[in-house]
Amino acid sequence: MGVTYARGSITGKSGSRPYEFLVDTGATWLSIPPADIGVLELEALGRNAPITTPNGVFYLPLYRADGVLEGVPFSTYLVEAYIPIVGYRLLQDLGFVVDVLEERIALRTEWLGNLP
Repeated sequence: MGVTYARGSITGKSGSRPYEFLVDTGATWLSIPPADIGVLELEALGRNAPITTPNGVFYLPLYRADGVLEGVPFSTYLVEAYIPIVGYRLLQDLGFVVDVLEERIALRTEWLGNLP
């Protein structure tokens, strides 16, 4: 298996920025670099999200995010990470599946329609 990426963008008060998100089925949250959160002027929600890692649980601030993932618009929460990541929760909520053979995400209806 290879690495899967998904194209998208995040829009904040100061504009929009494109991303190539790493698809991480073990992650819950959408994330972008901390500097981008500031540049986009994303709204801080005033609460933290638990992040579970092999080294334990820690908490990161939550931000509100509007954007588009592979042409599908969304509103969700995100946290900071040094690389853009899309987690499984957003993929599932938007109706995407991860096609590991083609190393892409696809809408569930499109993917099911291509099964033999």
